[in-house]
Amino acid sequence: MSNEPFIVCGITIILSLMLGTPAVAQEPAETRRWIGFGNSYGDYGENDLDQSYSVKGIANEIMMAHKMYDDGTAFGQALMDTRFEKSFEDTNGNYHHVNTRVFHSYFSFGFGRAYEMSNKLHLGGTVDLIGGFGVIVFKKDYTLASGQNLKFSEKFGFDLLTGYQMSVFLDLNNYWVIGWKTAYYQNRLYLEFGDTVGNLNHMHSNMMFVGTKLGFTDCVPTAYVQC
Repeated sequence: MSNEPFIVCGITIILSLMLGTPAVAQEPAETRRWIGFGNSYGDYGENDLDQSYSVKGIANEIMMAHKMYDDGTAFGQALMDTRFEKSFEDTNGNYHHVNTRVFHSYFSFGFGRAYEMSNKLHLGGTVDLIGGFGVIVFKKDYTLASGQNLKFSEKFGFDLLTGYQMSVFLDLNNYWVIGWKTAYYQNRLYLEFGDTVGNLNHMHSNMMFVGTKLGFTDCVPTAYVQC
């Protein structure tokens, strides 16, 4: 089933939230930084193939700063590394082995809240629009049914990343952060192998993350007080 209705709905909700809470110059109430790791999903096809093939990759992320403000708006800046490796045999008996890696720098802007469950446990979440720029590195080994082998050496390309993401996180002792995020993209990577054009659609990623939180605290530990 297509994800487009969910993407349109998510973007509409986020825009309505942001328009209802205009950003003003203010200091972030909370800032989180984390390292994330997980999987990415999509499909791969070529202009001379009669079908596409599902792909699964590895996604890693460094969230340099995810800031939440008192009015609920949230802003983030991150680096993401996504890798796909796909091997398959087409209907003509030709063997394909494609390696793709994308380095993205992206920004997120949306709405988020964190709630105090206890003195040492906060539960929060965000919904964000994302947009960024990426560099693609790709290559391919191609073996014809006749046994002839063709190697397409490493090439570079560029990509614009757009989509939205949702995250849920826990703050432990008002310092450590652990969470889960899922993202949906409108992200088509164009890969050229001679006269052949490959299309790798990066559609979805799931990721766990761990990190730290900076911001206002309800309790400051001392030699006499333990938080």
